[in-house]
Amino acid sequence: MQYCDYQRLRAVFCTLLLLVSANSIARDWTHINYQQIRVCPGGEVIPNFEDDACTTQSFFSADPQGRAIWIEASLHLSERWQEGAEPLAFYLFAKASSKVYLNGRLLGTNGRVSLDGEHELAGRMDTRFYVPPGLIRTGENRVVIHLSSHQSILRLSSPLHLAALGKYQNSTDYFGIEPHMQLSVLCILLLGGLYLLMLRLSPLRAKIPSGLIWLIGIAVVQLAAEQLRGWFSYPYPLHDVRLVLILVCAMTFGFGLLVYLLRLCQFDTKVKLSVLAPVIGLTSMLVFFSPGFDLKTTLAVSIPALAGVGVACWYYYRHRTGKALLFAATLGVFVMAAMLSLQSFHSLLFYVMVTLLLGVLLGMHIRQLGELQIQTMADQQAIAKLQVKLSQLNKTGTQQYLTLTFGSAAERIDVGQILWCRAAGDYVELHLDGGKERLYSGTLKSLIDKLPGTFMQVHRSYLVDLDKVRRIALNKDKTESGYAFLYLSDGNRVPVSRRLLGQVRGTIE
Repeated sequence: MQYCDYQRLRAVFCTLLLLVSANSIARDWTHINYQQIRVCPGGEVIPNFEDDACTTQSFFSADPQGRAIWIEASLHLSERWQEGAEPLAFYLFAKASSKVYLNGRLLGTNGRVSLDGEHELAGRMDTRFYVPPGLIRTGENRVVIHLSSHQSILRLSSPLHLAALGKYQNSTDYFGIEPHMQLSVLCILLLGGLYLLMLRLSPLRAKIPSGLIWLIGIAVVQLAAEQLRGWFSYPYPLHDVRLVLILVCAMTFGFGLLVYLLRLCQFDTKVKLSVLAPVIGLTSMLVFFSPGFDLKTTLAVSIPALAGVGVACWYYYRHRTGKALLFAATLGVFVMAAMLSLQSFHSLLFYVMVTLLLGVLLGMHIRQLGELQIQTMADQQAIAKLQVKLSQLNKTGTQQYLTLTFGSAAERIDVGQILWCRAAGDYVELHLDGGKERLYSGTLKSLIDKLPGTFMQVHRSYLVDLDKVRRIALNKDKTESGYAFLYLSDGNRVPVSRRLLGQVRGTIE
């Protein structure tokens, strides 16, 4: 198991964090006057906005959910909009079907606006309307919007998100670099999940926590749902489905993270339940009563993470382990970032922090696996040494013989006389004390099974009795094969492969 290059990982994550701030690129848009618009009940024709049934309010408080409404707003444009030669569009991001007029001219429809849900055709969540040349004027422009939203699953506190004039482009371009950054984070999470799945298929399967794989999987699903709006302009009823999916994933991730920490700290069932029950209850209550899905999503993760800080600190107080301190510090930074940006934390910053958090957990497990593999190799060498010692005792206690056949003839030789063996095609050369040589009819592998445990394969073609080894030396002559040589009691030397050198040296020493 090779350790991760932590310097490179740190550089990648720092780059992601820098690009989060780069997302505040100035976009060339002019918005309507959001603070003061006129709202009238819906009808088939444009109403008189001075009527007593109409009210003055902010754009974001206007609510077409379950009804149809008319909106009148002012759009103030400078002279540069008249001078530009590029095509223009009016953008409307709202959970509603819509029809837009600019300076008395219909720009287009998005779905079909209706007074009832039976006749309404759901429009796109984020849409644009082409603005013909010469329609806009310097100064005040009158925007009238007809809206209805009868097919909503949820009732949002603010279903209207944006109304602005800009250059004609895809409506998803408004989100700028953020969807691309989210995609980068998504790829990092997917690679981490695939890496863990590969480890689960390895001999170290039992040491890979399935909880960490589930946490990465939940984060991937949540991020995929989050960035959907940045890539596709979907029908507005799907916006509610997307929000519910994000919230469910956030709550599942938060509770799953706390369960993972409790299991990692090896608390008993009673302690786990005494921590989980109040945290789940408090989080569910805060999520239910909090306004807006942005705040709900942030609280769904940050409250269990805050409880996780307490769990890690308690474990550190009891056991004084660096692992618990690292957990507490990482979760503390996560919670602090969430508290300092409650309304915006759910976007790119949230997923960067989640990736960093999961990266820390993954790095700790990789380190543990590395330590485990080192210990396993040490145990294997100790077992090999013990087997050699047992074989030596068996050799001294009883004399062993190897029968060699030559056609109809046979010869028995004392195994103790064999110094080393070399494969030669369908035969194996046996080199004995006194410079004698014999041939064994068979492969090196079949010969190993007939010899005591003091014999060890040190090269693809060589087998040596470790009792006859006097010293080991590295091969300084690169023209000769073998990474190192074993010097035997008869003065001969046998090559050792690089792959087997550590095991040979550990067994001899």
